[in-house]
Amino acid sequence: GVISAFNQLCLMIKGRDRPVIAKKLMEEFGADFSLLIRLLPNVSALFPELVSSATKVEAGDVMNARSVSFTLLRFMRAVTSPVMLFLDDIQWADSTALDVIHTILSDKL
Repeated sequence: GVISAFNQLCLMIKGRDRPVIAKKLMEEFGADFSLLIRLLPNVSALFPELVSSATKVEAGDVMNARSVSFTLLRFMRAVTSPVMLFLDDIQWADSTALDVIHTILSDKL
């Protein structure tokens, strides 16, 4: 649910200033850009110019809740606009998803 919401957010920013956002994403992630692509595949569809052979995702790599939270926070910093997410049916979220949400909401960007 949470990751899906952020993945959809990637598609919603396509009307904004893509070159500026692409630059900020590269500044924020640099060599770790593959982490963002692994978590939010729509980033590669939105910014294909940022995807290179160096950012190939390794199959079988697993991200823990802390890595997911940190990657989503870094993504939000690069987007810079206020972000509002509607998390429908949050009552069905598992404890890991709730931990990610809590971390994001309690961060002082």
